[in-house]
Amino acid sequence: MGAEPELVKVEDEGLLPLVARLSADPLRLLVKSGRVGGTEGERGSLAITPADREAALAAAVSQDAEWERDPDLGIDLLISGVPGVVEELLIPRFLYRRADRIYEYAAAIPEAKRRFAELTGT
Repeated sequence: MGAEPELVKVEDEGLLPLVARLSADPLRLLVKSGRVGGTEGERGSLAITPADREAALAAAVSQDAEWERDPDLGIDLLISGVPGVVEELLIPRFLYRRADRIYEYAAAIPEAKRRFAELTGT
């Protein structure tokens, strides 16, 4: 990747509308900030620190980066591991499994897929 990454902040409309507008070429990396898995105090919720975000971006642009298509969301997730970043921040289904909230996650996937299909026209 030759160009410097451009950071785009996604506000209230969520991530799906942004993903739907993006093409696969050139490569675009989407990195969440704030928290994953709910609000502070919610079982299994994790904070994403600036250090987590920077480490994930550095690992993603590395030649050693390994990606896997998420079976639920249909997007490529960084799976090669990021030193100092817990795996659950990179792979959503692992976060919910660790927090014993896998049924909550499974219940949300059909709506996310429906919404994505609606946005992309697929």
